[in-house]
Amino acid sequence: MADIRNEGAPPVDSGPGRLRRFRLPMVFLLLAAVFATGPAYLGTTQWQRVAQVQDGVRAVGTFHAEGSNCWGQRCWVEFEVDGKQVEADLPALTRVSKRKLSRDGKPISVRYLASDPTVAAEEDGFGYVGAVTAASALPAVILLIFGIGTLGAVLRGRPPFSPWSS
Repeated sequence: MADIRNEGAPPVDSGPGRLRRFRLPMVFLLLAAVFATGPAYLGTTQWQRVAQVQDGVRAVGTFHAEGSNCWGQRCWVEFEVDGKQVEADLPALTRVSKRKLSRDGKPISVRYLASDPTVAAEEDGFGYVGAVTAASALPAVILLIFGIGTLGAVLRGRPPFSPWSS
Protein backbone atom coordinates (compact mmCIF):
# COMPACT_ATOMS: atom_id res chain seq x y z
CA MET A 1 0.00 0.00 0.00
CA ALA A 2 1.36 3.39 -1.03
CA ASP A 3 2.10 6.06 1.54
CA ILE A 4 0.13 9.30 0.89
CA ARG A 5 3.18 11.43 1.73
CA ASN A 6 4.93 10.01 -1.29
CA GLU A 7 2.10 10.82 -3.74
CA GLY A 8 2.45 14.62 -3.80
CA ALA A 9 -0.36 15.47 -1.38
CA PRO A 10 0.21 18.61 0.70
CA PRO A 11 1.23 17.96 4.28
CA VAL A 12 -1.51 18.04 6.91
CA ASP A 13 -1.23 21.01 9.26
CA SER A 14 -1.42 19.16 12.56
CA GLY A 15 1.54 20.58 14.42
CA PRO A 16 1.56 22.45 17.73
CA GLY A 17 0.91 25.86 16.05
CA ARG A 18 -2.29 24.79 14.32
CA LEU A 19 -4.64 26.75 16.61
CA ARG A 20 -2.39 29.80 16.74
CA ARG A 21 -4.25 31.42 13.87
CA PHE A 22 -7.43 31.53 16.00
CA ARG A 23 -5.71 33.44 18.79
CA LEU A 24 -6.62 36.98 17.63
CA PRO A 25 -10.32 36.24 16.92
CA MET A 26 -10.65 34.51 20.28
CA VAL A 27 -9.07 37.48 22.06
CA PHE A 28 -11.59 39.83 20.41
CA LEU A 29 -14.51 37.53 21.23
CA LEU A 30 -13.35 37.07 24.83
CA LEU A 31 -12.99 40.85 25.29
CA ALA A 32 -16.44 41.34 23.79
CA ALA A 33 -17.87 38.89 26.33
CA VAL A 34 -16.08 40.67 29.20
CA PHE A 35 -17.25 44.10 28.05
CA ALA A 36 -20.82 42.81 27.63
CA THR A 37 -21.19 41.61 31.23
CA GLY A 38 -21.47 45.12 32.72
CA PRO A 39 -24.23 46.37 30.40
CA ALA A 40 -26.04 43.03 30.67
CA TYR A 41 -26.04 43.22 34.46
CA LEU A 42 -26.99 46.90 34.43
CA GLY A 43 -29.81 46.40 31.96
CA THR A 44 -31.31 43.35 33.62
CA THR A 45 -31.29 44.74 37.16
CA GLN A 46 -32.74 48.10 36.13
CA TRP A 47 -35.25 46.54 33.74
CA GLN A 48 -36.44 44.12 36.44
CA ARG A 49 -36.88 46.95 38.93
CA VAL A 50 -38.95 49.02 36.50
CA ALA A 51 -40.92 45.97 35.29
CA GLN A 52 -41.58 44.87 38.87
CA VAL A 53 -43.62 47.96 39.64
CA GLN A 54 -45.36 48.52 36.28
CA ASP A 55 -48.51 46.78 37.47
CA GLY A 56 -48.32 48.53 40.83
CA VAL A 57 -50.21 51.45 42.26
CA ARG A 58 -49.81 54.82 40.53
CA ALA A 59 -48.92 57.84 42.64
CA VAL A 60 -47.74 61.38 42.10
CA GLY A 61 -44.97 62.45 44.41
CA THR A 62 -42.14 64.95 44.75
CA PHE A 63 -38.80 64.13 43.12
CA HIS A 64 -35.59 64.70 45.10
CA ALA A 65 -31.97 64.26 44.05
CA GLU A 66 -28.75 64.74 45.99
CA GLY A 67 -26.68 65.41 42.90
CA SER A 68 -26.68 65.76 39.16
CA ASN A 69 -27.41 62.09 38.49
CA CYS A 70 -29.03 59.09 40.13
CA TRP A 71 -26.09 56.86 39.29
CA GLY A 72 -23.68 57.95 42.03
CA GLN A 73 -26.00 59.98 44.24
CA ARG A 74 -29.29 59.16 45.87
CA CYS A 75 -32.58 59.96 44.12
CA TRP A 76 -35.88 59.43 45.83
CA VAL A 77 -39.53 60.33 45.67
CA GLU A 78 -41.84 61.35 48.51
CA PHE A 79 -45.52 60.52 48.20
CA GLU A 80 -48.48 59.75 50.41
CA VAL A 81 -49.87 56.26 51.00
CA ASP A 82 -52.87 55.80 53.31
CA GLY A 83 -52.25 59.13 55.01
CA LYS A 84 -48.55 58.41 55.69
CA GLN A 85 -45.62 60.12 53.97
CA VAL A 86 -43.43 57.50 52.25
CA GLU A 87 -39.92 57.95 50.92
CA ALA A 88 -38.92 55.51 48.14
CA ASP A 89 -35.52 55.28 46.46
CA LEU A 90 -35.57 55.43 42.67
CA PRO A 91 -33.50 53.23 40.34
CA ALA A 92 -30.07 54.45 39.27
CA LEU A 93 -31.13 55.21 35.69
CA THR A 94 -33.90 57.64 36.58
CA ARG A 95 -33.63 60.96 34.75
CA VAL A 96 -32.66 63.86 36.98
CA SER A 97 -33.35 66.55 34.40
CA LYS A 98 -35.70 66.96 31.48
CA ARG A 99 -34.56 69.30 28.72
CA LYS A 100 -31.69 70.48 30.96
CA LEU A 101 -34.05 71.68 33.69
CA SER A 102 -33.67 70.15 37.13
CA ARG A 103 -36.58 68.07 38.34
CA ASP A 104 -35.66 68.44 42.02
CA GLY A 105 -38.78 69.37 43.98
CA LYS A 106 -41.08 68.89 40.99
CA PRO A 107 -43.94 66.38 40.72
CA ILE A 108 -43.18 62.94 39.29
CA SER A 109 -45.50 60.05 38.41
CA VAL A 110 -44.34 56.76 39.89
CA ARG A 111 -45.61 53.25 40.34
CA TYR A 112 -44.98 51.37 43.56
CA LEU A 113 -45.73 47.94 44.97
CA ALA A 114 -48.84 47.83 47.10
CA SER A 115 -47.13 45.39 49.47
CA ASP A 116 -44.01 47.57 49.84
CA PRO A 117 -44.40 51.26 48.95
CA THR A 118 -40.65 51.85 49.31
CA VAL A 119 -40.11 49.95 46.04
CA ALA A 120 -40.94 52.45 43.32
CA ALA A 121 -39.88 53.50 39.84
CA GLU A 122 -40.81 56.24 37.42
CA GLU A 123 -43.96 55.40 35.49
CA ASP A 124 -42.35 55.62 32.04
CA GLY A 125 -38.83 54.58 33.01
CA PHE A 126 -38.20 51.89 30.37
CA GLY A 127 -36.87 54.11 27.57
CA TYR A 128 -33.94 55.50 29.53
CA VAL A 129 -32.88 52.05 30.76
CA GLY A 130 -32.72 50.76 27.20
CA ALA A 131 -30.82 53.80 25.93
CA VAL A 132 -28.15 53.70 28.64
CA THR A 133 -27.74 49.94 28.34
CA ALA A 134 -27.35 50.19 24.56
CA ALA A 135 -24.81 53.01 24.85
CA SER A 136 -22.75 51.16 27.43
CA ALA A 137 -22.81 48.00 25.30
CA LEU A 138 -21.28 49.76 22.28
CA PRO A 139 -17.65 48.70 23.04
CA ALA A 140 -18.78 45.07 23.31
CA VAL A 141 -20.58 45.31 19.95
CA ILE A 142 -17.49 46.78 18.28
CA LEU A 143 -15.27 44.04 19.70
CA LEU A 144 -17.79 41.42 18.59
CA ILE A 145 -17.70 42.79 15.03
CA PHE A 146 -13.89 42.68 15.02
CA GLY A 147 -13.96 39.15 16.44
CA ILE A 148 -16.37 37.85 13.83
CA GLY A 149 -14.48 39.65 11.05
CA THR A 150 -11.10 38.24 12.06
CA LEU A 151 -12.58 34.78 12.55
CA GLY A 152 -14.04 34.95 9.03
CA ALA A 153 -10.67 36.04 7.64
CA VAL A 154 -8.88 33.18 9.40
CA LEU A 155 -11.41 30.63 8.18
CA ARG A 156 -11.03 31.93 4.59
CA GLY A 157 -7.28 31.51 4.93
CA ARG A 158 -6.41 35.21 4.84
CA PRO A 159 -4.42 36.99 7.47
CA PRO A 160 -6.62 39.18 9.74
CA PHE A 161 -6.78 42.91 8.95
CA SER A 162 -5.61 42.55 5.36
CA PRO A 163 -8.82 42.19 3.35
CA TRP A 164 -7.24 43.11 -0.01
CA SER A 165 -4.49 40.54 0.05
CA SER A 166 -5.12 37.51 -2.07
